[in-house]
Amino acid sequence: MTYPTSWNLSRYLYSGLDDPKFLTDIERIIPDTLLFRDKYQHTLEGFTEASQILEFYNDYEKFSYTLGTPGYYLFYLSSLDTQNTEVLKKMGELQFIHTNASNELLFIAQAWKTIGVKKILEWAENPILIGYRNDLMSTAENIRYILGEKEEYTLNMKARPLSLANDLHDELTGSFEFFMSIDGEEKKLTEEEVRSYRQHTNRSIREEAYKSLRKVYNTKQNQITLGNIYTSIVKDSSSDMRLRGYETVMSARNISEEMDDTTITMLLNEVENSYPIYSRFLRAKAKMLKISDFSVWDVGAPIASNDRDFSFDEAFNLHLSVMKDFDSDFYEYSLKMIEEERIDVFPKAGKRWGAYASYRKWDESFVLLNFTGKLRDVATISHELGHAIHGHLSQIQEWAVYDSPLSLAETASIFSEMLLWEKLKTMISKEEYAEYLNERLWDIFATIYRQVQYVAFEKKVHETIHDGQELTYKELNLLWRAEQSKLYGNEIQYDIDGGEESGWSMIPHIFHTPFYCYAYAFGNILTFALYNKVQNGELSIEDYKDILRSGGSKRPRELLMKYNIDITSPDFYRAWLHEVEKLVIEFENLL
Repeated sequence: MTYPTSWNLSRYLYSGLDDPKFLTDIERIIPDTLLFRDKYQHTLEGFTEASQILEFYNDYEKFSYTLGTPGYYLFYLSSLDTQNTEVLKKMGELQFIHTNASNELLFIAQAWKTIGVKKILEWAENPILIGYRNDLMSTAENIRYILGEKEEYTLNMKARPLSLANDLHDELTGSFEFFMSIDGEEKKLTEEEVRSYRQHTNRSIREEAYKSLRKVYNTKQNQITLGNIYTSIVKDSSSDMRLRGYETVMSARNISEEMDDTTITMLLNEVENSYPIYSRFLRAKAKMLKISDFSVWDVGAPIASNDRDFSFDEAFNLHLSVMKDFDSDFYEYSLKMIEEERIDVFPKAGKRWGAYASYRKWDESFVLLNFTGKLRDVATISHELGHAIHGHLSQIQEWAVYDSPLSLAETASIFSEMLLWEKLKTMISKEEYAEYLNERLWDIFATIYRQVQYVAFEKKVHETIHDGQELTYKELNLLWRAEQSKLYGNEIQYDIDGGEESGWSMIPHIFHTPFYCYAYAFGNILTFALYNKVQNGELSIEDYKDILRSGGSKRPRELLMKYNIDITSPDFYRAWLHEVEKLVIEFENLL
């Protein structure tokens, strides 16, 4: 390899669990928390001047950064090895410390309640606090969902054991072992490697990949465990909804995304109404592949007879060339990330599957990949590096408004993917164009339509449990099949009964960040609008970078209206879905 392909965490964080600085930083958490508490408890609610609130923000962000650093380190270590018991033990200990620290800070929310919405909104317009405006607006909006201090203490204490459900999910799925017969030899593979075989040119290998995943996830023991983990998480969400007074099962997520329920319902409905477009794609693909019994393992099948593999060097150089053609900042930061050992590339036993980018105020971005050499993996590089660049550009924002809501967090990642797809289009022959269009559409349907299907399933589960009904894992499977059938229409022949359809249990997002998946769908539609505006000159590259630099400093609607993008109009969603339909028509015409 020309490039380093592993993280160098000791360069940025700590040298190990026995690093004296790591241990000292953990030891500082409670004393620093108490110092902060002693300074602001019983005084914050009496503040009348903007300068006092500014000092509070400055102290809080410095203290919070120190408090959070050990947790980031342990999260990265656990991502590299979900089975490392020493790391898991330390995470549990740190979680206990964080819970105690959080209990000492419950006075903050109560102080905001005492100050009141009117005064907070007045501060939001004060020039001294302009950098914190959106955080103050969010604080004012969330006051009505804050309970009394005793109630908040109780919820805080029960949050720790509940979080063990997520830890158990990761530890359990990280321990799974998968086997496939490759070239006549049975091989033990990571989950990511098995998933990559679902897009193999050989149909029998695709089928075996699906069945390999099912063989593990569908054991009675794993289904019982995963089903109980998931319903426990949903039940906790339901109790939180009742206690805090959220209007719908999705309201808490929508508020955190700074999006209203009506807008998100519109997004979901518009995509669901266009499901027949997906059915048309699958029907055309089945004809193109000449498969009469088109199955779930044929959805991601390539059209080309040869399955091209990329080395990591080839894939990363392709990403760099795309970034270089677009903007020097995007290129230079991508190169800096790989050279400074902040990208972990290859799958290995115990490593968390999937991919992510992680970043926070005052820190450099990190990216985790599970690269297997497929075209999808090349797109994933551009996707995650887009996230990392977003985190880099938004460093100009204050700590409290550094993170963009998830509804905007997918913008740079998907935009980078679009740039890659356009680059690939110029590199292929006419004969290869069918496969290019197939891959492009597969990507669109995976990141818009399937994500909405996930959310529709989640919504049904959350509403059912909130209404007081219990759901067994078999009932979860049946609900999954019902939403899957809406998406696929009549184009798929199923090889198993709906009661065995365990696809929901393979999606970590629904366990860790309920309803997060609609951010992918919204992000795709938004990014298409931004991309078109950049391409036709309505939006400059600097305008686009300013959107990324904004971080979480503006509400999505406010930020985007500046560029004549109205996310509250159904036409905004229909315009992009119409473009998807045009691509499907082009794909059909290849027949």
